[in-house]
Amino acid sequence: MSNRDHLVDGLHSILEELWEGSDRIAASEFRKLMVWRARAVKPPSNVHGRDVPGARFQDAQDLSFLEFAAAGMRNIDAALCAGDSSITAQLVKDLLSSLSERQPV
Repeated sequence: MSNRDHLVDGLHSILEELWEGSDRIAASEFRKLMVWRARAVKPPSNVHGRDVPGARFQDAQDLSFLEFAAAGMRNIDAALCAGDSSITAQLVKDLLSSLSERQPV
């Protein structure tokens, strides 16, 4: 699974949790996705002679895609912290729409 697919799938899952009223689960999953995205944009690190598992660092186009998502993800995080699930759901939908426009042709 590419980083693009992982990010989009994760956002869809979070949106479903919000629609089902599982705000805490959505918040937990979103925070995991935020950490994952942050690791994906950094070069792979090496600990004791082995690669750290997790997100895959990919080409410049993929990196640009992940960096583009950062602002929208910060907005979602702020809405989650404020506890407004309807605004959070709208922000997730908006980010998914923006990301779909950036899909490679």
